Amino acid sequence: MVQNERKRRLLLMIGPLEAEVIGILNELKEATAMMIWEELTKRGKKTAYTTVLTVLSRLYTRGFINKREKIINNVRQFVYELSIPYDVKSEIIKEHIGLIIKMFGNDAIQIIRDYLNEISTK
Repeated sequence: MVQNERKRRLLLMIGPLEAEVIGILNELKEATAMMIWEELTKRGKKTAYTTVLTVLSRLYTRGFINKREKIINNVRQFVYELSIPYDVKSEIIKEHIGLIIKMFGNDAIQIIRDYLNEISTK
């Protein structure tokens, strides 16, 4: 439980690029640094490959992702996967939404509803 609390607190301090990488790993389940860089590029994020490596290293050091070696096309590469448990994800989401609702009240609730409807139709 102490480890999950530490992860929860650290996740609150995630930067935009780190959040994007976590999101990609959450979608893909596992990926190489090159796959993540390519996905960022598809999304219009102009980021150097070495920057992606740095972000992955930091996320690994913080315990948010796991990495393992895998042979892909006869080349040994690191494959990364998310290591944030569901309960920690749930706490983070609830904490962020709760903070937004404290700041903006009923307007926040309506905006969140509208946004969820918008993205669920995509």
